[in-house]
Amino acid sequence: MRLRPTVLALVLLFALSAGATALAAEDPVGTAAMLDIGLGARALGMGGAHIAVVDDAAAVYYNPAGLAFVDGRHIVSLYTNQFGAAGYMGLGYAQRYVGVGAMKLDASGIDETDEFANITGVFGVTDLTLILGAAAKVMPQLGVGGAIKYYSQALPSNSGHGATGDVGVLFATAGGKLRLGAVCRNALGSIKYSSGHTDAFDRSFGAGIAVRPLDKLLLAADVIWKDGMDARIGGEFQLGKFAVRAGGAYRDDKISFSAGAGFVMPLFSVDYAYQTHSILPDSHRLSLCVKF
Repeated sequence: MRLRPTVLALVLLFALSAGATALAAEDPVGTAAMLDIGLGARALGMGGAHIAVVDDAAAVYYNPAGLAFVDGRHIVSLYTNQFGAAGYMGLGYAQRYVGVGAMKLDASGIDETDEFANITGVFGVTDLTLILGAAAKVMPQLGVGGAIKYYSQALPSNSGHGATGDVGVLFATAGGKLRLGAVCRNALGSIKYSSGHTDAFDRSFGAGIAVRPLDKLLLAADVIWKDGMDARIGGEFQLGKFAVRAGGAYRDDKISFSAGAGFVMPLFSVDYAYQTHSILPDSHRLSLCVKF
């Protein structure tokens, strides 16, 4: 009898993800791209491989099932100048079983020109996402979770808003040596614009694994399906109060690399991540995380 909730949760997750993968292929342009940036420099320093790692407030973004295993209360913040073009800020809070998050992308001061390249004005674009997540344990080592996300975009002549949600599962051994996770992101919903146009959210499905071969060493890998396969790998090694990280991502025959470092104390940490891009400028990410 104890296995029935587990089986139901897995069937629900994979049913949603199968539909999400098929529907995502119908929208080649992409919608709400800011939802793919991330939350927390630690994860970004590990190449974004975090579906199974989730153990702090970033769980509300990467895999809400991780909220079932959060120890204590966590706050995570993130700032980056995304590819030198837009400011991006993220903030998350989590405690056992619940979490909230907010992310904002702001590209302001963009010159508006006429057909002769004369500047006629200045405009900006703002994206905002609010997240509410919750999780539960269906078995001592297995958690399931979900998150509701509200998204809005403000454009000079057209604005839109909509709601979507994520569903995830996470298995973690008692000693923390092995963790397996899966998540379906943006499973349902669409964005309705003031122009009357509607766009479905870009749905994706991901699976991840995290292992600790040594107490100070963490290795992780994710595979994400979203209009093709996206593979991510990363690692973290702790040297006393310092942590060094590295990772990489592969998609569409393009490879990007990331590296990071963190100063880790019992009650807080400061994390930095550097990410390359095959076409756009490289990005720097900075996070402050607090635990209490």
